[in-house]
Amino acid sequence: MSSTNRESMVKPDFMSEQEFQWVKDATESLERIRGDARADAAAYQANPGGWSEGRNSRSGMPTLLLTTLGRKSGEKRTTPLLFLHEGWRVIVIGSLAGYDNHPFWYLNLQANPKCWIQLDDLVMEGVAREATDAERETHWPRVKALFPAYDYFQTTTDRKFGLVFITPTGPA
Repeated sequence: MSSTNRESMVKPDFMSEQEFQWVKDATESLERIRGDARADAAAYQANPGGWSEGRNSRSGMPTLLLTTLGRKSGEKRTTPLLFLHEGWRVIVIGSLAGYDNHPFWYLNLQANPKCWIQLDDLVMEGVAREATDAERETHWPRVKALFPAYDYFQTTTDRKFGLVFITPTGPA
């Protein structure tokens, strides 16, 4: 199924009609998704307390800020992402709401795995790597538990979502 036609999306059983309409509205276009991400990043930076526990974020879910180096521009690019803890590492998911293209941050990490993560007030340098197939199989149930729509969005595209481990390497 091509993710470019959001009107043909079928409501998953785990969502109410109201929740599904919100998801469709929030993901109606890449411009909307990117605009909301910029607004959330600005809100996070203005008031960083509690986001990593899901407080202050609109979603109510644990959120970090990921900064990558633009693969073309070389400039820092920051985006908010839901995440899971894996010991001292974090796991982020490149879903882009099931659109057929990988998110820019994912492509940036493929070009240069050096990055920065911000958990509330704590900013750290890190290095990213793609999960192995075995790690993906192990961690996908946790991904679904964090945000069940990830599993639904994966069915809307042939693109395999990036599942990325970020290991902190020191303070920023």
